[in-house]
Amino acid sequence: MPVAFPPLPPLVCPRPPFPARSGYLGKPTTINNVETLATVPSVVLRGKEWFSAIGTEGSKGTKAFALAGKVKNTGLVEVPMGATVREIVFDVGGGIPRGRHFKAAQMGGPSGGCVPARYLDLPIDYDSVKEAGAIMGSGGLVVMDDSNCMVEIARFFTEFVMDESCGKCAPCRIGTRHMFDILTRITEGEGELEDIDRLEKLGKSVKEGSLCGLGQTAANPVLSTLRHFRDEYVAHIVERRCAANSCKKMVGTSCVAACPAHVNVPEYLSLIKEGRPAEALETIRRRNPFPSVCGRACDHPCETFCRRADLDEAVAIRNLKRFASDQVQEVGTPPVWQGPREGRIAVIGAGPSGLTAAYFLALMGREVTVLEKEETIGGALITGIPAFRLPRDVLARDVEYIRRAGVTIETGRNVDSIQELLDAGFDSVFVAIGAQESAELEVPGEDLDGVEDTLAFLRRANSGTLTEVEGSVVVVGGGNAAIDAARTAQRLGAGSVTVLYRRSREEMPALDEEVEGAMVEGVQMRFLSAPVAIEGNGRVGRVRCVRMELGDADEKGRRRPIPIPDSESLIDADHVIVAIGQQPNLGLADGYGGLEVDGRLFRADPVTQRAGESPVFVGGDVVTGPSTIIQAIGAGQRAAVAIDLFLGGEGQLPPERVLADPVIPDGSVMEITRQPLPLLSPEQLTGAFEEIVKGYSSSTASLEARRCLRCDLE
Repeated sequence: MPVAFPPLPPLVCPRPPFPARSGYLGKPTTINNVETLATVPSVVLRGKEWFSAIGTEGSKGTKAFALAGKVKNTGLVEVPMGATVREIVFDVGGGIPRGRHFKAAQMGGPSGGCVPARYLDLPIDYDSVKEAGAIMGSGGLVVMDDSNCMVEIARFFTEFVMDESCGKCAPCRIGTRHMFDILTRITEGEGELEDIDRLEKLGKSVKEGSLCGLGQTAANPVLSTLRHFRDEYVAHIVERRCAANSCKKMVGTSCVAACPAHVNVPEYLSLIKEGRPAEALETIRRRNPFPSVCGRACDHPCETFCRRADLDEAVAIRNLKRFASDQVQEVGTPPVWQGPREGRIAVIGAGPSGLTAAYFLALMGREVTVLEKEETIGGALITGIPAFRLPRDVLARDVEYIRRAGVTIETGRNVDSIQELLDAGFDSVFVAIGAQESAELEVPGEDLDGVEDTLAFLRRANSGTLTEVEGSVVVVGGGNAAIDAARTAQRLGAGSVTVLYRRSREEMPALDEEVEGAMVEGVQMRFLSAPVAIEGNGRVGRVRCVRMELGDADEKGRRRPIPIPDSESLIDADHVIVAIGQQPNLGLADGYGGLEVDGRLFRADPVTQRAGESPVFVGGDVVTGPSTIIQAIGAGQRAAVAIDLFLGGEGQLPPERVLADPVIPDGSVMEITRQPLPLLSPEQLTGAFEEIVKGYSSSTASLEARRCLRCDLE
C-alpha cells in the first residue's frame, strides 16, 4: 500500500528548510550524517543516561574531529564534548613539530573561524565555539603555528567557499569574490587600511544576506582573523611585512625575510660552500655590521623558517655566519664614503641598534656621532652577555669595523636633553638607549643586602669588578639574562646556584641550548616555583617560595601560573639575583615635546621609527621592549634608511650582489645531516670564562653549507 505523505507547507522563503529542521512528516530528519548514525547504536544499547553523562550540559556525547595541519599526529579523533583545544592538539595530536608555537586553530571546515592561542583551554562545545567566532561544522580542526599567515589563511579559505558558491544569491556569489580580491591584494603588499573596513562590511553582508549555510558561514575565516589577528592585517598594509614569512610576493626567500636585517643568507652560504669566506663575510656586512656577534648570540629566526627543517633539520645558518667571521678575523675595511659628508646625526646609545644605524648612515655619507654614557662600547652586548658566550675580542672586531666606516664614538657622554643636541647643530637624533632598568619583584625583603638585579650583577661580573661569589645563589626568572646570571655565578665559585621559574620548562623563554648548558654545568632548575618573600636579618638568608600550577592560557597561549595554597617552602640563599625583565628609562622625553610615551615605551612610526613630525627617531628596545640582538640591528638599519630619506638622501643600503651561475642543489644534499659544533667538556666548563662553543672547521662548514636548498632560485 503506498504511503500517503502530508501536503508540503507553502514556501515562505526562496529555499526549503534543511531536513535537520523540518524533514519527514515535518520532523527533524537525518539524511546522511554519518557521525550521528554511528552514534545511534551505542545510545540504543547503553541508554540515554550513559550518553548524557558524556560531554557538557549543553552539548552531550562525543565529537569526531579531522585533526590536520601543524601537529605531529594527524587523523580522525573522537573526544568528549568539552575537551579543550589544548587536550586535542597536545595530548592527542602530540603537539607542534619543529619546536614552533601554537598560533591558531581553524574549526568547522573551510568556512569555520580561526581561534587564537588564548583559546587553547576553551572547552569545545557548540556554544563556546560559536562565542569564539568559529563553528563546529564538519568537525575540521586545522592547527596552525607561527609560520602560518592569518591573512593568507583567510584568503585561502575564502577562495574555497567562493569556488563552492552555487551562485544563486548575490551576497555569496559577489561578496566572496570581492573579499577574495581584497585579501589577495593585501597578501601581495598592495593593500590599504580602508580594506579592513571593507572586509568587515562585506563579511557581515555576506553572512546576513546569503540564503544557505555555505554563504551564511563563508565570511567566518575573514571575520574571525580580523577579530583575533587584526595586527597582522595592519602589518601587511602599513609595514608591507608578513610576520609569518608566508606571503610569497611579499617575502621572497623565507630565511632572508625572517632575518630582521634581511641578510642574503643563500648567497653567503653558497660562498662558504665554495671556500670563499671573505666574500661571505662581505655579503653579511652589507646588511649586518655584527657578523661576529650574531654568529654566536643571535636567536637565529632565519633557522626557524628554514625550509630544510620541513624535511629534517634547519641549516646551521648562525654557525656558518660565525665561521665566516672567525675564518677571516681581520677587521677589514668597509666601503667608506668618498667625498664630503653632509648632515649631522647624533645617535644616543652604543648598543647594537645605535651602532647599526650609525654604520649605515656613515656609508650613506652622513656625519655620525654616537654618544654612550658608559665607558665601554656595545651596550647590552658587553654589559649583559658573558664572555663565555661572546668573547670581548670578537665584539671589539665588529665595533672597530663600524668605526672604520666613519663613525665617531664618544664614551662617558650622558645625554640629558635632546633639545640640547638639536641646538648644538645636529640635524637629526636617533634614540637607541635600550632597556637598561630591571623590573622589580615587588615582594617583601627585596631591599635586603645581597639582592641584586641581573643587569647590575652581569655588569659587575663582565667588567671584572666582581671576581668571586661565595655561598648559595638564587636567580629568579626564566629568560636568557637569568640563565647568563646563573652560569656566571657558577663560574665565580658559588656553592650552589638555583633558578626559580614560575612556569614549566616548556614555557621558559630562554634558548634551549643555554638552559641545557646551565644544567650540564650544575645549575639547579626549580620550575613552577615563585618567590613570595625574601627573608633575612639585614641581609638575605633565604627565599620563601610557593609552588605554582598552570591554569588557562593567557593572551599568548602560555598557561597562567597560579599559586597553590599551603605550598610554601624555604630555600637558603646568600645572594638573590632578580631577572624578570627590563624596561627603558624614559627621562629623555622630559623637556622635549617631540617624544611621546606609550606606557613604559617611546612611541614611534612602525616603519620610519620617527617620533611624530620631529627630527628625532627612536628604535630598538626603547620602542618594542626587551627584544633580541638581531631585532635591534634590524631597527637600526630601518632608522638609518629613514633618517637619510628625512635629510634628503635616497636611503640606499649597500647594493646586493647576485652570484653568477648559481648551482641548484641535487638530491645528494638530502644525505647530509646537520653538522654539530664542538663543545668544551663538562670538566672544562667549571670556572671557565673561555668560549664554550667552538667553531666549524673549513671542511665541516662547507659540508653544512651544502645543505642549503637554495629556495631563492625557485
